[in-house]
Amino acid sequence: MKLRFLLASLFIVLLDQATKWYMQWTLAPGQSMPVVRGVLHFTLSFNSGIAFGLFPQWGHLFLWMSLTVVALVLVFYLRMGSPSSLTTAIASLLVGGALGNVVDRLRLGHVVDFIDFRVFPVFNVADTAVTCATILFIARTWLVVREPEHQPILKKNRREPAGPPAE
Repeated sequence: MKLRFLLASLFIVLLDQATKWYMQWTLAPGQSMPVVRGVLHFTLSFNSGIAFGLFPQWGHLFLWMSLTVVALVLVFYLRMGSPSSLTTAIASLLVGGALGNVVDRLRLGHVVDFIDFRVFPVFNVADTAVTCATILFIARTWLVVREPEHQPILKKNRREPAGPPAE
């Protein structure tokens, strides 16, 4: 499972970097190419901040934050006995996506974005991986709390309302 994690993470980084390289080779900054006219375009843009171009002056801080997140995920994941396939997928998407954008920040000083749905800020493969990891993590957390084995813990911590004794 750990080898799958490393290979999947590496695949995400390589896919992210290959698509960014291709878009930089194909498009000029700001240039847009329709894929599905009015729905999906490839538009080359650069982002030195975080998602949606927020906080562009703090790009170096986000580099260190990303590296810290990657280090923490690596430490926790690699210490796990036998992680589930879902945990492996979440960790791989998060690490691969974060490292894809870290490579850009180290190499270029900004992140390359190109996926443009015209109703949402432009993003890239690495952003998609991190978003998918987050959604899967939330869904997994939500489902685990609802599994029957966790119910006694939840019921034990919940106070029952006072009422007439049951007959």
